[in-house]
Amino acid sequence: MLDDDLAHGEHKLNIKLPRALSSLKYRDYSLFSAGQLISLTGTWMQNTAQGWLVYELTGSEILLGVVAAMTTIPVLFLTLPAGTIADRWPKRKLLLVTQTVLLIQALLLGLLDSTGTIKVWHILTLALIAGIANAMDAPARQSFTVDLVGKEDLLNGIALNSAIF
Repeated sequence: MLDDDLAHGEHKLNIKLPRALSSLKYRDYSLFSAGQLISLTGTWMQNTAQGWLVYELTGSEILLGVVAAMTTIPVLFLTLPAGTIADRWPKRKLLLVTQTVLLIQALLLGLLDSTGTIKVWHILTLALIAGIANAMDAPARQSFTVDLVGKEDLLNGIALNSAIF
């Protein structure tokens, strides 16, 4: 059912939900949230596996910290300029690019590990790529909520987005 008061004419599901889940009545937001939950779960699993793998390969706590830093430092320094990019570029396209980069990065990590050819520098490089992609992804993902839910459910959409993260 098409609801005229929705921005961009998104479909609104005709279901009753508790107020705490009201933004899930928007079909596109529900799909986006489900995809985000799956993607973030994979990211958390990958971060844990990366650390474990580095420690297994080297036994070094320092390198364990370096891998974590390679993933998080780009977020610290690039999120603000990435927010400007997210405001100027189509958010959906930007999210497709960042999620594709993260997918390829995860597949490379898995391929290198499964073939037994993985080296610490591979993990560090792939962690840096993930950090840069996440820095670009975060502001676009957060502001995309505005495009997916109506004004009446915006606060709820933002809250659910934060809860998923």
